[in-house]
Amino acid sequence: MQTDKVMALARKHIGKGTMESSARLCLSDANHLFDRGLIDYAKKRALDSLKYSVGILHQDYKKAIN
Repeated sequence: MQTDKVMALARKHIGKGTMESSARLCLSDANHLFDRGLIDYAKKRALDSLKYSVGILHQDYKKAIN
């Protein structure tokens, strides 16, 4: 999945789960990295955000890693 779509999924799930502050930090990092053109790193941080918000077993996370 493209980085911008992973970031959109991460934004969609902010506020879910018990580790919201970690999810927000990862998404903030992803936005800064994306703005600097570090697309691969941005995608990784957006995936980290998804891990914190919905977990690795969630369908959206599984879609995002492909």
